[in-house]
Amino acid sequence: MNRIAVIGLGNLLLADEGFGVHLIRYLIENYDFDNVDIIDGGTIGFQLIEYFLNYEHLIFVDALKVDDKPGSIYKFPLSEIPPNLTFVSSVHEIGLGDVLGHVKLMGVNSNAMVIGVVPASITPNDLTVDLTNTMKKALPKVAGIVLKEIEKLGGGYARRGYS
Repeated sequence: MNRIAVIGLGNLLLADEGFGVHLIRYLIENYDFDNVDIIDGGTIGFQLIEYFLNYEHLIFVDALKVDDKPGSIYKFPLSEIPPNLTFVSSVHEIGLGDVLGHVKLMGVNSNAMVIGVVPASITPNDLTVDLTNTMKKALPKVAGIVLKEIEKLGGGYARRGYS
């Protein structure tokens, strides 16, 4: 197992709420990694605790609920969640914020960070797996931020060539 995990979160059926999973797919399609696991965390909820126990460094990518322009990108340590911010999740799902509370109760300290994007559309009544154009444009920007963090943490990556 590698030391670093990049975990994309979200529900693909709810448009931009699935941004983290779309980013994971983008990374897998475009890059090869060394000492890094790229994980589709989807909506696994409390199963995320396993990653806190097994990895030295975690990078979560998720949609964030904050009063800001859609497509705005945030980056912060998971231990320092801004007070005006919550993680987007449907009523029946467990979000990263819920998991963090349990991890703290367990006494687990983790070097975890969040890279999040403010969604343009979440469609609970009109299911779609497509990202809005705003979020599609954010994919390469957020990928670049993730790749810089991977380098800082001692991981490696290489762009895949297309023939």
